[in-house]
Amino acid sequence: MLEGEIIKFYRKKAGLTQEELGKDICTATHVSRIERGETRYSEEIIQLFSQRLQIDIKNEIAAVHNIEKKLQKWHNAIILERMKDVIIIKEELESIHYISASNYAIYFQLLLARYFILCKNIEKAERIIKRIEKDSPPMSTYEKNLFHHVRGIYYLAQYTRLENVNRQIALQELKKVNIEEYGNKEYYYHLGSAYHWTRSKVMAYFYGEKAFRFFNKTNNYARAILAESLMLVQLKESTQLDFEEIVKRYESLIEHSEALGLLDKRGMILHNLGLMYFWKQDFKNAHIFYKKSVEEANKQSLPYLNRLYNYLDNAEEGKLLSKNELLNEANEGLVLSEKAMNDLYKILFTLLILRFNEKFDEYYDFMEQTAFPFFKDHHHVTHSSKYAKLLYSYYVKTKQYEKAVHAGDMFINGN
Repeated sequence: MLEGEIIKFYRKKAGLTQEELGKDICTATHVSRIERGETRYSEEIIQLFSQRLQIDIKNEIAAVHNIEKKLQKWHNAIILERMKDVIIIKEELESIHYISASNYAIYFQLLLARYFILCKNIEKAERIIKRIEKDSPPMSTYEKNLFHHVRGIYYLAQYTRLENVNRQIALQELKKVNIEEYGNKEYYYHLGSAYHWTRSKVMAYFYGEKAFRFFNKTNNYARAILAESLMLVQLKESTQLDFEEIVKRYESLIEHSEALGLLDKRGMILHNLGLMYFWKQDFKNAHIFYKKSVEEANKQSLPYLNRLYNYLDNAEEGKLLSKNELLNEANEGLVLSEKAMNDLYKILFTLLILRFNEKFDEYYDFMEQTAFPFFKDHHHVTHSSKYAKLLYSYYVKTKQYEKAVHAGDMFINGN
């Protein structure tokens, strides 16, 4: 019986034994049987227990019956990223102390992990996920799918810790979700993102489009913008005619983001459009959008470092900034990377500084001895490929053929 479970929870919370709770009311044995739902009991006894435990049993029962609806409402608010509602419902759920002992305990913990990921508090999310993994509690079918979804999102978020291998784990985890059982089609966006980070363009576009349709259907326009951006970034190899249409779609996304006040998403889309122009080797247009994206990023954030690196790489390639301007910006990037203790960007900005200073012997030595091994160990496929190719070209040009063979092997085999 629910009353017995609630009484047991609050008895333990109060640090009382069954004998202490039952004193002058009933025997410890009777308390035990009530808590286990093995005997009938009078309303008077429950009221006496409630008074001793300083709870309102009727309110507690009503709250428990409302838990599932509140959890569903909370999950929906998280999906919509309506932070005001997310925080209010979280506080309401946390006020139901019994939730941690109820049948909804795992559901609540999984959504709490999602909440912390949404708030970019990855450490707290990690602790919850690890605890659930360790305890291996029994889960409903829905909770199992939610667990795989949350783990997938968690591993996708790990790119801030440099380990691109986490993206492979994220994909493996997300593929375990049975969407027919789960029903939460927001999952398509995360699956598409995982395919994107593992360089599966067709699948990334396919699931990005599914997510786009879902977000539009549910009037989740902020995330529809993200889904369409995910789709567009897969179209790297487009023809010039198609590219002009892609630019129009990007410009539309930028306008929508601005109209909705989604400046963080606007910055991301500006950066992605800059990236599209860079891939087309249109360095002047790439410079325009990269610069805007850098200006809109928080200097203490990872996106700022990423955008600044791409901005400077493109500017040097297109000869769009002076040597002093390039060096000043690159040194700022290095300082911020050191402050953030981000090894990836410390290496990338060091490479830029050596290149801008035309210290090519040091540049290629650092590339071979430090940068490439780091990119390889951390599964940074794009950087590994780019810098191995640069090494190969340099060693061929300088007639260092033995090193060229080694660099070519790195480029082809990644080792």
